[in-house]
Amino acid sequence: VDAASGGFVAPFQPNLPAWDFRLPTVLSISASGHKFGESVCGTGWIVWRQRQDLSDNVAISVSYLGGKADSYTLNFSRPASGIYVQYYKFHRLGRRGYKALTDNRMSNAKYLRDALKAFKHSDGRPKFQLLDAGDENCLPVVTACLNPELKLPYDDIDLQHQMLQNHWYVSGYKMCFHDPT
Repeated sequence: VDAASGGFVAPFQPNLPAWDFRLPTVLSISASGHKFGESVCGTGWIVWRQRQDLSDNVAISVSYLGGKADSYTLNFSRPASGIYVQYYKFHRLGRRGYKALTDNRMSNAKYLRDALKAFKHSDGRPKFQLLDAGDENCLPVVTACLNPELKLPYDDIDLQHQMLQNHWYVSGYKMCFHDPT
């Protein structure tokens, strides 16, 4: 399971269907600790259900200090600071702390989503079209675009520039709604 973004969100959502080692077909779960895991940039990790599921490209036997040892790496070295920060956060926050962080982030996303729903054009139609999955069983992320039916004289990028002048950074991308490639 590639849980890059959701690995620190999904375990703390109450009604999410099984997605982890409860399913017999899940052999490994990866997560990016630097996203919602509160670690430093570049921190990522993977957990395997069993040793036999490890690829030889990841778990290799090396000669080290006069003996043989398994090395679990991705064929390159990285600084260890992310591991230390993640370890500290696991112990400092614990399961309860990560749940509280997730609950807070989900509440903030819901607040923003509800505020966007409340924005109306002068003719009463919604000003924004929400594109994300909603308030439950999702990431604490809000995705919206200006309602294309309004045919406004400005677009999402113009809105992004206006918000930036007030020190709000909101990512804006020029993509076709129906075919983002």
